[in-house]
Amino acid sequence: MLDKIGIILAAGKGSRLNSYVPKPFQLLGGDYLLNHVIHTMKLSGLKEIYVVISPEISSMDSLSDYDKDIKFIIQKEPKGTGDALKTAVNYIDMNSIILVAPCDVPLVNSKTVKAMLDSMKKNTVSSNVLVGKVKDPSGYGRVIYDESKKEIVSIVEHNDLNESQNKIDIINSSWYCFKNDWVKNKLSEIYVSANGEMLLTDIFNLSDISGETVYTMVEDHEEIIGINSKLELEKAEKVLRNSINKQHMLNGVTILDSDTTYIEKKVKILPDTIIYPNTYIRGDTSIKKSVTLGPNTIIENSKIDEGSSIISSFITDSNIGKNCKIGPNSRIRNQCKILDNCLIGNGAEIKKSVIGKECKISHFSYIGDSILGKNVNIGAGTVTCNYDGKQKKSTFIGDDVFIGAGTMLIAPIKISSNSRTGAGSVVNYDVDKNQTVVGIPAKPIKSKES
Repeated sequence: MLDKIGIILAAGKGSRLNSYVPKPFQLLGGDYLLNHVIHTMKLSGLKEIYVVISPEISSMDSLSDYDKDIKFIIQKEPKGTGDALKTAVNYIDMNSIILVAPCDVPLVNSKTVKAMLDSMKKNTVSSNVLVGKVKDPSGYGRVIYDESKKEIVSIVEHNDLNESQNKIDIINSSWYCFKNDWVKNKLSEIYVSANGEMLLTDIFNLSDISGETVYTMVEDHEEIIGINSKLELEKAEKVLRNSINKQHMLNGVTILDSDTTYIEKKVKILPDTIIYPNTYIRGDTSIKKSVTLGPNTIIENSKIDEGSSIISSFITDSNIGKNCKIGPNSRIRNQCKILDNCLIGNGAEIKKSVIGKECKISHFSYIGDSILGKNVNIGAGTVTCNYDGKQKKSTFIGDDVFIGAGTMLIAPIKISSNSRTGAGSVVNYDVDKNQTVVGIPAKPIKSKES
């Protein structure tokens, strides 16, 4: 069995994007265009992937984030797709099947790729082109083919179309399968154009490819949307968003308005979760069953346990326990852990803190760099004063503590279990167990029983 190897062409400048960010690293659905293609190739069973990049991209720090099975090859000069592929095939065993894809057609799925690979094996041919039938083929190269034989006759670039060819509605996706030895020989036969480029599609215009090239017709033409401008990027974003939302709904998630619900590709959501409009779920986020999200909510790189409700709030890099009620207008960030059955809302902000079970924090409070025990009540307007102008300091609050409205807790400080602070207190020293403190600065008061 021949090895199957991927080659991604990602050296183009992408000048029509009018962006300082290279085309391979434009974001689509929260991930790079390049990563979408890599992911599809891996799902299709390709173990080894080569990416052809420009010298400008080769100096980017983000390349160090890739696994060792992703190998980068530099195309020293921008001499076209044919030259880019020619640069790559020299690194690959001649007895291989190569899957060639551009980084700017990122929505092709693994089912389609597997169909291409299977067709190569079934028809014992040397190349296979992924094509699609579209209503508006403007801007795309056209495929001329023999339907009776299911063979490619030629591929004509958009700029070279004559009047009759311009009416053809079958377009080239720029995804190909080749036998490596075959394509290497064909690349040696094509010429450099007047503008100094070698076009990969010219190999399909050679006179001796009859019987060598078949095509695979994509089932959904939206898979082969090409991205050369921000307008096309927005179009692809909509297609991807609809696909992601549809799959979640088929899996048992209720989405009340798919047009205003933005869920990135890596997100995992269990059934019976309800998502209200204007909700954004990003990054490495997982949502357990029976969660309510939104409206007007953003969740990034967080874990939300079952039964919790999050309304009009912003949660980043944090974990929310079971049956919590968050919001409206809460912000939770920087590795917070909110344990089960907590109430956090009405403008509360929590940063880098652990909140014990059954705590209540609401009404414009700020809790930062803190650890709270269970069943703590934080009154309206409470602030943990965690920054002394030089460094952050910690606050520790024990079980069953009641913090009165408007209390200032001057960190570092420890408020022991079963203690209380009066409204408006400024507490700048540790409070003992079962103690009540009030005032500015706060001082202990004796209980009425004593």
